[in-house]
Amino acid sequence: MQLGSIEYLVFLTLATTVYFALPGVRSRTVWLLAASYFFYASLSATWTVVLLGVTAVGYVFGRLLATAEHAEPGEGMPSRTRALLGGGIAIVLAVLVVFKYAGFASELLRGALWQFGSGESVSLLHLVLPIGISFWTFQTIAYLVDVARGHQSAERDVLRYSLFIAFFPQVAAGPIARADQLLPQLAEKHRFDYEMMRSGLLLMLWGFFKKLVVADPLGQVVNTVYRDPHAFGRDPIVLIAATLAFSVQIYCDFSGYTDIVRGSARLFGVNLLPNFNRPYESRSVREFWRRWHMTLMDWFKRYVYIPLGGSRVSPMRRRLNILTVFFISGLWHGAGFTFIVWGLLNGLYQIFGEWFAPLRERFAKLLRLGPDSVIRAIAATAVTFALISVAWVFFRAESLRDALYILGTMSRPAWTAHTNYALGHIGLTLIQLKVVALATVFVFATEWIAGRVDLPGILYRQNIAVRWFLYQAGVLAVVIFGFYGAQYDAASFAYFKF
Repeated sequence: MQLGSIEYLVFLTLATTVYFALPGVRSRTVWLLAASYFFYASLSATWTVVLLGVTAVGYVFGRLLATAEHAEPGEGMPSRTRALLGGGIAIVLAVLVVFKYAGFASELLRGALWQFGSGESVSLLHLVLPIGISFWTFQTIAYLVDVARGHQSAERDVLRYSLFIAFFPQVAAGPIARADQLLPQLAEKHRFDYEMMRSGLLLMLWGFFKKLVVADPLGQVVNTVYRDPHAFGRDPIVLIAATLAFSVQIYCDFSGYTDIVRGSARLFGVNLLPNFNRPYESRSVREFWRRWHMTLMDWFKRYVYIPLGGSRVSPMRRRLNILTVFFISGLWHGAGFTFIVWGLLNGLYQIFGEWFAPLRERFAKLLRLGPDSVIRAIAATAVTFALISVAWVFFRAESLRDALYILGTMSRPAWTAHTNYALGHIGLTLIQLKVVALATVFVFATEWIAGRVDLPGILYRQNIAVRWFLYQAGVLAVVIFGFYGAQYDAASFAYFKF
């Protein structure tokens, strides 16, 4: 079952209808859990057993940690608690490493042995990656750490804990839920709430618009260019356009997915954590990462950065902590050198940003641009977007060689007369390019306005005729202008592969 398909909408309608028809919390928990496993099996039937196994490990070790001694304020974690926590995390991480990194490790080993003439003796290991494994393993680790620290009570109800891990709106690609935020909601008997239902459906519609009208057609352009960047080597403008298109595509794809799943959860009265806060309005890379994939970055802050010492250590150690976090973030996103470079580059951006901060301030004073200057804000936002877009090249490129070729070609001032020809071979017609350009402007303009006024509130205050006209216009826009090409796959959200 594809998340953006008619089948998913039918499934969601049935799941919601039965949920509110059931009398109590227990029966609703059983129903949602069955629906969640059915949904996951439709995406990754072969590896549902992996989800079940990780769930069992988290539940058992959570209960064991609940019986262990917890640390007093200012004291270290007791040895038995530390051992139990280490054991649980080791098992969960081992599952993630085997499925996600075994192939990468075997390639590295084969490459190393090849230098000594024996690389052919190592067979490459390639396993199909269970959908969402990076998300629900990290969610399990966070739960175990919180229980071990005494910040979270271990969940005694095995069905409710299983639902916490497998809740279908978020099981494929997050947002990564915190136990203290989601478990109490799953234990509550939610009454049918028209306002929650309406806001959920509106959020889903917005997500489908970003995914189908913006992300998918831009993905066609990006895939065409990045699949063979050398074919566009004489056209730097095309490579630049494709890179900027990817910056927009990945945002509209992942934030659109998040809107759909958060909207789906609202139908059941459940609020999932937000994952994006207009990241391309950021004035620094550090701010960008406070606004982008917020649940993942919160996870890294709580369970990696702070345990390493956070900002309470020397400046050099703090910078090393930042690089460590973004190195792990790169590996989390994918087993490959391109992802590692992408992660480290984002860490280095922040370190260099600190080093050059005094120089930027002196330059701003020289130009008489105060902290609240509009020109300074626009310049900072533009530079941040450019830096992030450069980093995205490594994220999207098929190899380091391709990434360096793309960046090198983009930096050449050789604007040739071949661009018009190239634009006719990037996968979209001129009309489609115009539609996606207008839709992109509409998305960013709407979200910019929504950050300053209550757009849903304004919409809800309109009379019923205006509201329903706008609702139907939104649905028709998705149906008419959504990209449904020959290679369209409604499940191909960018973060499903992570």
